[in-house]
Amino acid sequence: MILFRSVGRRHLDGHKELSKHSEIINLGSKKGSKVYFPTMAPNASAIKVLVNPGDKVTVGQKIAERTDFYVPIYSPVSGVVLEQENLFSTNVNRPIKHIVIENDGLDTPSDPLKTVTLDSTKEEIFAAIKEAGLVGLGGAGFPTYVKYNNPQGIHTLLVNGVECEPFLTTDFVTMQKEVDALLNGCELLMKASGASKAIIAIKVHKEEVRDAIKAKLDTHPNVTVKEVPDVYPMGWERTLIKEVFHKEYDRLPAEAGVVINNGQTVISLGKVLLTGKPITERTITVSGDGIKNPTNVVCKIGTQAKELIEACGGLACEDVNLIPGGPMCGKAVNNDVFPITMPMGSLTILKVKTYVEEPCLRCGSCTNHCPSGLQPVEIRRALKAKDYERMIKLNVMSCVECGMCSYCCPSRIELTDAMRNAKTVTKFKLSQMKK
Repeated sequence: MILFRSVGRRHLDGHKELSKHSEIINLGSKKGSKVYFPTMAPNASAIKVLVNPGDKVTVGQKIAERTDFYVPIYSPVSGVVLEQENLFSTNVNRPIKHIVIENDGLDTPSDPLKTVTLDSTKEEIFAAIKEAGLVGLGGAGFPTYVKYNNPQGIHTLLVNGVECEPFLTTDFVTMQKEVDALLNGCELLMKASGASKAIIAIKVHKEEVRDAIKAKLDTHPNVTVKEVPDVYPMGWERTLIKEVFHKEYDRLPAEAGVVINNGQTVISLGKVLLTGKPITERTITVSGDGIKNPTNVVCKIGTQAKELIEACGGLACEDVNLIPGGPMCGKAVNNDVFPITMPMGSLTILKVKTYVEEPCLRCGSCTNHCPSGLQPVEIRRALKAKDYERMIKLNVMSCVECGMCSYCCPSRIELTDAMRNAKTVTKFKLSQMKK
């Protein structure tokens, strides 16, 4: 019996106004520019490279495949493959070899992928999703097709358009201007999952998105819009499913009869499956008090971060924290020459601020606000004591690294970093125990 539950949510100052109404910058396709693709997947598994230096490639040509899951990787430009370069990778948080393609500026297309229609069968749609090479565009990067591999008992497709991280507005601007693709994606994924309805979840106060979608729902009677509270981390799938369906589950949303996808992922599928053109670009929010002109930038996947920063007027000051992703879940990096990957939705750039850590007050705020119901300060103590059994008992592997514990701590203790480190050592210990 659970006597106490954590609050698990809190309203944050989103700073969305910095970029949500700014003019979108499109970097386009420039002759002589380069795009880069890591040769290692986020779980450190190898990526099979299908091209060699000197090869000519076209837009949409398959250049690589992941080896952990079948995920084809397509070139976003036409041009020539160059020698691989060693660059920092946000996939594995260290420098690794990258495929390099120099853009010839011609945008020569490859033959399109096999297309489907809204009347295609469940099996045809699944096959097209798998070949599309799409991973979740909300940040996690999980291969989209895996969710639709023989789904059972699904009654609802839940489209996550909450975008709860501060500063991010990429879903806001994309869902507002790509309503047809969003709704077509809903129809295709409902058929692929066997769901009878779709719910598009957005935060309150996103009237522009809500009204744009509702204006076209007459021809999509099984799709509705649901507004949810403006709290963090409402975009975490467990929090969102509990809010919308009043249900909890053990491992996967399918246990609650739900399949969930990010809004931009659904939009992209609505385009790829009907046109046969792989995703070659995405919208990135570049925002924070450390950038001169915060806005959203459309760029080719594989473009280096420094090009987006330059397009936004450059840095507002010398000392900044550059975070691939949002400020709550993202990790700061020390250079701007890493490439934009498909799941990456933002570059958050913040002026450096120094905080002095104080002794723990034992106030319980970190526990009270943990959406996973964990005790971060106790896990940190176990980490310092190298008490691996206690970290396992405290269920550290359930941490989703949302950043709430650090954000809420009045003593400015870096609990999120401690949780990450504790997960790393616990994962290693668990793997040793299995041997």
